Amino acid sequence: MYKKAVLSAMGLLLLLIVPSPHLQAENEKPKPSYTLIQDTLITALTPYLNQAVNDYYKEFKQFSLWDARILEIKRLQEGGYDFNVKLMVQTFEHAHSPPYGKETITLNVSPFGVKVIGYQHQGDEWEKRIHRFYQDALTDLIQAFDLKLQTFTFYRYGQLLYRVKEKSLIDIVRSIQANIINKEITPPEKNVINPVTYIKGDQAYILFKLADGTNVLYVLQKEKNIWKVMEQKKKPGKKMKKELLWYM
Repeated sequence: MYKKAVLSAMGLLLLLIVPSPHLQAENEKPKPSYTLIQDTLITALTPYLNQAVNDYYKEFKQFSLWDARILEIKRLQEGGYDFNVKLMVQTFEHAHSPPYGKETITLNVSPFGVKVIGYQHQGDEWEKRIHRFYQDALTDLIQAFDLKLQTFTFYRYGQLLYRVKEKSLIDIVRSIQANIINKEITPPEKNVINPVTYIKGDQAYILFKLADGTNVLYVLQKEKNIWKVMEQKKKPGKKMKKELLWYM
């Protein structure tokens, strides 16, 4: 039902953008402004933009509509109603805070539906800093526990919440975040990572660091579709510098 409504709205918008040549100017009512048409089209396409952004990041990601822009609309065939629409949105964290990402998304819009046909991402310096920080922390963690994780699937905290639908595992990770990690943070900055999870079949590892550098490993096993913590280990590790903002 929603998809039909979106397509109907876009069809009307396209008619406004490309009026019939048979209409006489003196009989036309005042047309909506370009800004109004653009904002309405962006609003109608928002579910597809949301899905494209979340699929790229593999987690729930925020962006605002007020700074979204249509960069190009291309009609694929003269007189037809098959269009490629290129838009740009800016993603952010927390309350419109970094890291910021510029996402250029191309959608094919036709009477048959809307689909993503192009995606380009441009990150900022904070994104690079976060990546380096996590890589440094994870290298220390993996070496400390001598883990062989090549055949495991890696999930950052937000990615686990978005992609894994197993409540018992998510509850464990959320508990670690709320009761351990958050207590290690003293705003405005932090030197700890959110818990990361490696999964392979019915086996999983949760890794994280404490503010003093201590490396922590949770070994999990899934039994009768319920994830359980089988073992907890701690080892001394590298104390990270406070290089990230508290919410990252």
